[in-house]
Amino acid sequence: MRAASLPDELPESFSVGAAVELGVSRRRLRAADLSSPFHGVRTRSAPPDDGFEASVRRRSTEYAARMRDCEFFSLVAAAVMWDAPLPSSVFHLRDASGRLVERPLDVGVILPSRASRARGVRGTSIAEGMGSVRTEPASGLRATSPATTWAMMGALLQRDDLIGLGDAFVREPMRPGDPPALATIAELAAALEAGRRRGAATLREALPLVRTRSRSRKETETRLTLIAAGLPEPSLNWPVVVAGKVMALIDLAYPERKVGFEYEGEQHLTDPHQWASDIRRYEMLADLGWRIIRVTKFDLSAHRSPFVERARAAFAGRTRVS
Repeated sequence: MRAASLPDELPESFSVGAAVELGVSRRRLRAADLSSPFHGVRTRSAPPDDGFEASVRRRSTEYAARMRDCEFFSLVAAAVMWDAPLPSSVFHLRDASGRLVERPLDVGVILPSRASRARGVRGTSIAEGMGSVRTEPASGLRATSPATTWAMMGALLQRDDLIGLGDAFVREPMRPGDPPALATIAELAAALEAGRRRGAATLREALPLVRTRSRSRKETETRLTLIAAGLPEPSLNWPVVVAGKVMALIDLAYPERKVGFEYEGEQHLTDPHQWASDIRRYEMLADLGWRIIRVTKFDLSAHRSPFVERARAAFAGRTRVS
């Protein structure tokens, strides 16, 4: 028999209690066309085979149907909600038998509230004063603030990933339409020093290298690679001004030598309009005397040594300009 339709008032994911209040029977809530991602929650469709971040977002929306007023998303779930860059390793952990499994959804509470023990959830208790909570505008869901999220992720991330996370949170708008920064460096520092933190030593090592003008994780990685190679720290998104007009923002630059680095993501190759724009842009910069080194993901991984040598040669081969 075909299952009875559900009330239109029920969203894609809903609590059993909300459905019962609208007259849906318990038997209907056990029907095969509904899945139960969490105890007390039903969703109208089976979970898709989605990517890491998409899975966290989907499960957060599903769990929100049963969240208590004292609960909020934290750690990895909060970082994903704030659209932060994360390494793939944090989306999995090992179970009791040593197998890699999907990381449960991180849900926090402020003490003395009790952390959730629901299936599929990793409950976290935070001491009062150790974290602030905000509503993420796009989803309308509550999560630890970006600054608190950064400080808590010290328990999971290495130094360079913490720098990338911090860069994403404190990023200032540089072009029309850019969103405002989610946090300030001072707020990151305050969250770090609010109390005892797991990974505090790594956080303290990362904080002085967080910058407000990095537009992507790969730009951060390029900057750290240049510094590790012994080169000076480059300026980020350096404005090239001609006749009082900003003609380009160079991802990383040594303006005193007119040497710049541009990270080339895959969209630069697959989007013909972007590709054509890049060609015109590089021609314009060359006419202005700039030496631009184009950087790919392979330059930051398997070909890192050759990239470092190219960078050193370009820097050494250009005299300072006034």
